[in-house]
Amino acid sequence: MYTEGKYRHTYTSTASDITPLYRLTPNAMLMYFQDSFARLMTIHNVAAFDIVKQRRMWVITEVQMDVQPTVTYWSEDFTVEIWVSELTSLRIYCDFRIIRSKDATRLQEQGDGNRGEQLIASGTSQWNILNLDTKRLETTDFLADKVTVVPELMTGSHKKVRFPKSESSDMQTVHRATRLDLDFNFHVSNRSYVSIALLTMPDEVLASQIPVSLTVHWLRETYLDDLLTCSMSRTTDGDYLHTLTNGEGATVCELMSRWERERETADVSEVLNRNL
Repeated sequence: MYTEGKYRHTYTSTASDITPLYRLTPNAMLMYFQDSFARLMTIHNVAAFDIVKQRRMWVITEVQMDVQPTVTYWSEDFTVEIWVSELTSLRIYCDFRIIRSKDATRLQEQGDGNRGEQLIASGTSQWNILNLDTKRLETTDFLADKVTVVPELMTGSHKKVRFPKSESSDMQTVHRATRLDLDFNFHVSNRSYVSIALLTMPDEVLASQIPVSLTVHWLRETYLDDLLTCSMSRTTDGDYLHTLTNGEGATVCELMSRWERERETADVSEVLNRNL
């Protein structure tokens, strides 16, 4: 549904979207948000399959996301709401919300509006247009009369988050890119970088804590059989800093995550006996 510059699309969670603590995985949140971005651009006739005819390509370079402690069970509906919040000469910013929509229909039938919706995550993303022939960024001038800008920000600003520099590594993994990591452009997909980075999270954190924020910078392309090294370290603020480098030692992706202990785990009977 597209109304006044905002697009909403409802998805149904699958088993692979859910963590053992009944939360949407970071990979799932990125996947459904990016799918909604593609759907929004399709409405404006500037989706990837539209602009490739002009030898152009969409490139996502950053996402900032705040995550709420909202449970999401298998087969539940949730909605992504997305809109263009700012358009500069070289960048397009899209802000978004991911909303758990269980019981929303019932409440609306009772005249309670949308109070059945619970926020799962919200944030902002930065996109650029790449010229496929020159490999240089293009201006966004051709988008000005195609997209509607809704100046509502889900973060304090669109200023780039600066990551602290790590002087040591608490954990390190090495990953060789396989076909499973590639997207339809034959590059390692942006979500694969996030999955590889989070392999360096300690098991005890994943078993008892949930992410409350994620910030990702995508910096360089990598390809099939490229060797990626991910180093993880803790910052002075308690965040986890994940840095992926290629075989030449150049940084290709940075991810900073913050986690908090889960205060209460859903009872298994609630999970198994839901009213679908």
